[in-house]
Amino acid sequence: MEAIPRSYDECRFDAFCKSVLRNEAHNYRRGLKRQRDRQVSISALSQADMDKLSTVDHYPSEL
Repeated sequence: MEAIPRSYDECRFDAFCKSVLRNEAHNYRRGLKRQRDRQVSISALSQADMDKLSTVDHYPSEL
């Protein structure tokens, strides 16, 4: 059985799809790296930073 020859347009479309997927994977990995670089473990925060992140509710009935 003879293989069906692919047209030039099919090859260009195939190359375009592969390029899009490769670039999307690169962008995804770069985003994950950026997220890892920006994240800080809670245990690594100082007490002053923890105080900035915490809140305390004061209700009138507690006075």
